[in-house]
Amino acid sequence: MKKFISGLLGILFVVLVVVGVFICTYVFNQPSRSGDSRELISGTWTDKDANITFEFSDEGDFTITRADDSSVIAKGWFKIQEDGGSGKIQLLVNPSDRDTTVDIGLRMKFFSTISYKNLSVPSEDEGDKVATCKFIFQNSDGVYSCERKDSEGSFYDGK
Repeated sequence: MKKFISGLLGILFVVLVVVGVFICTYVFNQPSRSGDSRELISGTWTDKDANITFEFSDEGDFTITRADDSSVIAKGWFKIQEDGGSGKIQLLVNPSDRDTTVDIGLRMKFFSTISYKNLSVPSEDEGDKVATCKFIFQNSDGVYSCERKDSEGSFYDGK
């Protein structure tokens, strides 16, 4: 019986170490905070029809909330895959800050991927036009056509 418990605890320890290394590698990989894609995506994106808001900070944090009551759907950290123009945002979701009633296509209980398509950011000549983008959750049926008011800062001003 002691050998069984010892073996089970040994296997559990190895699994925890592997999962911990995997998560720490993702978190501490230090994605670039100065890329063009990050500058374009940063800000608050809202899909009023679907009642959802995506907020991406310059520091690599994200928050997904309901637009009407600001209740949190998911919170965590993100990095953008800038290799080859893939247009993907990798999310590491904090499990304690997640609403399980909304399917965001989680893999291994922590990770999700959002593809972004049709990103359109108005130039400074276009005045008060809004930026538009379509966010698509992979492994889920969530497709959100979002808009962002560029009053928070402008990519062209270097803010």
